[in-house]
Amino acid sequence: PHPAAVDALPGDTAAQRRPGTLGAQDMDRKILNAALLNGAIELLPENLSTLAIIPLQMRLVYQVGQSYGYELDTGHVKDLLATLGVGLTSQYLEEAGRKLLGGLLGRAGKGLLGGLGKQAVSSGMSFASTYALGHVANQYYAGGRTLSTQMLRDAYQHVMSDGRQLQTRYLPQMQEMARGLNTTKILSMVRGGA
Repeated sequence: PHPAAVDALPGDTAAQRRPGTLGAQDMDRKILNAALLNGAIELLPENLSTLAIIPLQMRLVYQVGQSYGYELDTGHVKDLLATLGVGLTSQYLEEAGRKLLGGLLGRAGKGLLGGLGKQAVSSGMSFASTYALGHVANQYYAGGRTLSTQMLRDAYQHVMSDGRQLQTRYLPQMQEMARGLNTTKILSMVRGGA
């Protein structure tokens, strides 16, 4: 399902869209897969989710921009996330880095699925925010980065609503995906692997 809000932003016409390397269906699939992954990661113990979700969201924005020919740096990606209201600060990243380097690997695999049930409710936030972020980034880069801050925020809030509704539908898939995740796989994804 493609959110109508992103397609119907003011001033967007097919003539104004930049050609991307991915077709609309492939881009939708990429965004949905990223949302499912982040929703699944959020089902795992807190320390893993805080380490992985924002970096994976940043990577999604980077990949979307790249598909439209934009070579982005982390500063640009952080600015876009901040504009949309996705919480990201340098302190957060520094703390995440410290957590990553300290002790997390030593606990690999212990109790990963213990909190799976009780965290199911919270997975909607990461799913919805990743879903919205991907679709708004797609619109932004397809439109040549010409959308105003307010248009970006409005679109993000609208697509977040769509994402929250879709989360219930995809929760069983996220739970299944979470069962196949472990610390090593997640760290590999954060570092740019699989």
